[in-house]
Amino acid sequence: MTHRKRTAPKWPVLCMTAGLAWSLSAAAQVQDITPTGSTPDLLTATPAAAPTVAITGAAAPMVGDIDLGQSMGGSQVGQPASEAVVVGVARKAAQEAEQAKGAAVTSKKAKKGSAVPSYREGVERAVFARMPVRVGLPVSRERLITLPSPAVLHVPGDIEAVARVESIDRTIYVTALVPFAPIRIVAELIDGGQQIPLDLVANTQTAAASQELEVFIERARGADTASEASAAADEAPAADMVELTRFASRMLYAPRRLAVGQPGVSQVQVSNRPVIGLVRGALVETVPMGQWRSAGLYVTAVRITNQSKQPLEIPLDNLRGKWLAVTAQHGRLGAAGSEADTSVLYLVCDRAFDACL
Repeated sequence: MTHRKRTAPKWPVLCMTAGLAWSLSAAAQVQDITPTGSTPDLLTATPAAAPTVAITGAAAPMVGDIDLGQSMGGSQVGQPASEAVVVGVARKAAQEAEQAKGAAVTSKKAKKGSAVPSYREGVERAVFARMPVRVGLPVSRERLITLPSPAVLHVPGDIEAVARVESIDRTIYVTALVPFAPIRIVAELIDGGQQIPLDLVANTQTAAASQELEVFIERARGADTASEASAAADEAPAADMVELTRFASRMLYAPRRLAVGQPGVSQVQVSNRPVIGLVRGALVETVPMGQWRSAGLYVTAVRITNQSKQPLEIPLDNLRGKWLAVTAQHGRLGAAGSEADTSVLYLVCDRAFDACL
């Protein structure tokens, strides 16, 4: 009987040997990629700026300081690169918007500064040499016109519908009530009778014309100087009540070529509102038309219109006021609506019209 020694099976040893051989083979295929020697230029040890690489959703965002716009430089260290790019664009857009806003404000200010102001300082000058002087007027704002000397104004009868015109000494005060096409008035200088036509106009082009307008007369060579004319006027004697009344009548009824000024007589402002009860007991309308002064005497021309259907003898003794003299252009008025229903009264007083009522 043969006895055989029983041994352990060899397949575990073979398996272990095969595993070890595979491990050595895999280890032989692994290469070390650790840089040797000096570090290349592109891989410096100093940390560079964060690359603009978007972080995937799987990566957790890094926590760091939040840029609120204090710095205008690149992204902060420790901040995600994508967030840094977005904040930079937002800052740039904000800057562009701010610059655009500033440019708009600057443009608006420049435009505002270049516009013509409503009230401009200074005096506009015009020389009258036969051609009418154009006077632009802003609506609802008074403009002053200064003449070489006191003058009498000749204006259309219905001028009050579009403009308020008043004259005191050398100055004409004109206020356009509504826009209107050119209207001609004539200023007749009292000293010498020189007539200056003025074309008044109010429209959108004249809205900024607020300067005072000073009118000069073109003097011919060898003519007397203004100082000599003024001296001659000062030496003129004062007019009495009769001369003053005749002067007022001539200003209203005489042809324009004869309605010349008189040395020593000047025009005075007077209200053109109707005066109620000036003629006691009579159904009439009385409206002041003009007032002139010479030394200590005043004469006021008052238009009187009969409003009754019967003719009227003007009762000069029934006038209200303290008058030195009263004269009627026509003593009898026709019935209302007739051609003779209107006349003029000339009232002389030692004070202005309103003070003598």
